[in-house]
Amino acid sequence: MNPYSTEVYNEIIALFPQLEGLNKQDTDLLEFKFENDHETQMGSIYVQTSEDDAIWIRADHFYTTYAVDSVEELIYILGGLISNEMFWVVAYEEEEWDDSFFALKGHEIEMEQGIDYKILSWDGKEDQFIKGE
Repeated sequence: MNPYSTEVYNEIIALFPQLEGLNKQDTDLLEFKFENDHETQMGSIYVQTSEDDAIWIRADHFYTTYAVDSVEELIYILGGLISNEMFWVVAYEEEEWDDSFFALKGHEIEMEQGIDYKILSWDGKEDQFIKGE
């Protein structure tokens, strides 16, 4: 891997040793899949770096690709998701994708009129669909 991807990988592995070796081998960029043992709508999580030194995270569910600002933010998101303290929220307006964002457990999501929200949890036990009024 290139130096930036190696740095990102090493920082992730330092805090999440269970991810060691899950990265795609013999590539210049970091690509790894964090397999979800639960059968959920979120599915597994994927982390990738790009040639312009950006970090991306996504899940198996549609519309979950997210550009991460820093390794620290990535670690915060990964930790929050796999501990079920953070949820991935996908918003739809008239069945068309509108937005994707993260929400902390216990914090109220600011709802917009006419927007439906699919809340995705790592273990699937807290998945919800909230119909916009």
